[in-house]
Amino acid sequence: MAKAGTLSFWDHLEELRRRLLWSLAAIVVGIIAGLLLAPKVQGFLCTPFHRAVPGTLALLAPGDGFVVQIKIALLLGVIIAAPFIAFQLWGFVRPGLKPNERKYIGPIALVSTLLFFGGVLFAWLVLPAALGFLGSFAQFGLQNFWSLRNYISLVVFLLLAFGVIFQLPLVMGVLMATGLVPAQFFRRNRRYAIVIIFILAAFATPTTDMLTMLLMAFPLVFLYEISIIVGTIIQRKRQTESEEYEAGLSSD
Repeated sequence: MAKAGTLSFWDHLEELRRRLLWSLAAIVVGIIAGLLLAPKVQGFLCTPFHRAVPGTLALLAPGDGFVVQIKIALLLGVIIAAPFIAFQLWGFVRPGLKPNERKYIGPIALVSTLLFFGGVLFAWLVLPAALGFLGSFAQFGLQNFWSLRNYISLVVFLLLAFGVIFQLPLVMGVLMATGLVPAQFFRRNRRYAIVIIFILAAFATPTTDMLTMLLMAFPLVFLYEISIIVGTIIQRKRQTESEEYEAGLSSD
């Protein structure tokens, strides 16, 4: 195989096509496995409802059960294939990176994965409280008779949304570590950031209740503050290393 520097545009295009096809094949295999796991995953996702909401999940249309199973299988397919897709992506971009850039990819990928699953776990833990609040309005002869299709969509959305928003410290950390945005900027504009966070949480939550919005906004505010602290530490470390390097040059 030719070196990265000698590859033509069409060689890069052919390699991208090949890696995309392998990734697509991995997703198809993951979906097939997801179809086998979908019933158990559906039961697992329904657990918070049965524990927190006095009511019933129902199929309100003839195709709802099939659609729910397909949605879960598609999601599982992507999750199962994700490591292989990440490997293909790394194989494609690696030749174009400098050695000092490659060493940061592993830690960034690890931190991103931990933050994502941390967000998913947090959402799973607070989900019963949100569902219990939503189910508490069934009073005066009313019953909670929720659509299984809508419920699964809500749960999956919240789990993925929290996984994504928990990437905030990583994004801010990279911006501050590279010197593109100093920690002082985030600290100085804290009030505006909090307002924007609450606005985004209001639009991002699929339900209109205040509790779900707050459950998404408060972790973001906390992560924002933690990111500023981490960014400040990183900046001070970089400044110390720079001063030591300059002192070493002057002594020589």
